[in-house]
Amino acid sequence: MADKRITGRQLRHGTPEETLAPGQTIVIEKRGGKIFEMKRVDAGARSINAELDRLLQEMPPEGGREKTDLARIITEDRE
Repeated sequence: MADKRITGRQLRHGTPEETLAPGQTIVIEKRGGKIFEMKRVDAGARSINAELDRLLQEMPPEGGREKTDLARIITEDRE
């Protein structure tokens, strides 16, 4: 796909990355001559059930049973 070219000022005043198609690139040309490239990369769909299974597998069963605040663990994992 063809690249979109914008200036640093246009980048500050909008969010052009939201309009990119998968694999499309934006080239940003700064006033000082620096050139940056932003490319959209899709990570694919994520399943919350798969992520929760992964999280529970990381917590090995040690010792006796005790109550676990799962909401706190998930919140800490996100931070």
